[in-house]
Amino acid sequence: MHAVVYEHFGDESVLSLREVPFPQPARGQVQVRVGVAALNPVDFKLRSGMLRMFGRPKRPAITGKDFAGEITALGPDVTGYTVGQRVFGSVDPMGGHGSCAQFVALATDLIAPTPDALSDEVAASLPVASGTALRALEDIAHLQQGQAILITGASGSVGASAVQLAHSIGARITGVCSTANVDYVRSIGADQVVDYKTDDWLSNKARFDVIFDAAASATFSSARACLTDNGIYINTMPVPKLFLAAFVARLTSRQRCVPFLLKTNAQLLERLATLAASNIIVPRIGEVIGLGQVPAAQRRMQEGKTHGKVCVRFN
Repeated sequence: MHAVVYEHFGDESVLSLREVPFPQPARGQVQVRVGVAALNPVDFKLRSGMLRMFGRPKRPAITGKDFAGEITALGPDVTGYTVGQRVFGSVDPMGGHGSCAQFVALATDLIAPTPDALSDEVAASLPVASGTALRALEDIAHLQQGQAILITGASGSVGASAVQLAHSIGARITGVCSTANVDYVRSIGADQVVDYKTDDWLSNKARFDVIFDAAASATFSSARACLTDNGIYINTMPVPKLFLAAFVARLTSRQRCVPFLLKTNAQLLERLATLAASNIIVPRIGEVIGLGQVPAAQRRMQEGKTHGKVCVRFN
């Protein structure tokens, strides 16, 4: 089968389209023919070695995590799924088996059925981006109706999902984005929009119950003046100094700092499927590309030149 592979850390030039063996499902696993893979920043962060402190994928590694497709084979002891069933999910890339491949084999705890109402592009766009937003707002911050939340990177895939979720909860939303995306962020539910090109939200006097730093554009020390006394700051790029800040915050104040790294499971995917099928989360699909265009797309993502999800469609 064809897959986009890298053997060592580096820029997008280390990626190449290769012929690799078909993955066979082990006990408790299914084999899925990938219809669409969706790219995420975590893909180039793993490929470049930016996340090596959290683990290094076994190499040669196939890039990519998120996908949607159709089950083609069942491993021993698999129940609840059938060959031909549409599913979506997120591969654990540490074993070297990513989603930018014609087939994947993975445990059933990493997949969920795709609702009939969702296209493969939409389903594949959900796990990492919308899953991060859902975990952060509902499971960590426990965002409530009427609370004030600020979301950085509000036009990105994670931030836009967070805006839509916060809107459905009934929170008071301030989104931070660039000039070109102000109207989009307002259209998906933000009450106020800060254009970071002309304004600095850190200098404003507003205070928030939750700051979801989806763009990882600040630090807890710089953002805490914008938090309420019991406010929570969540950052999606858990660098070591953030863990130290979280420890100090627990000892010295009622404010909380949470370095966040997503862990996907079937329950989370099922919640995302329900939200998407109900049009509470509507991913913005920026472009659909072929497998050979993945290296260039990862470069554009790393340079901040993509808008919406980049989906890889398999023929």
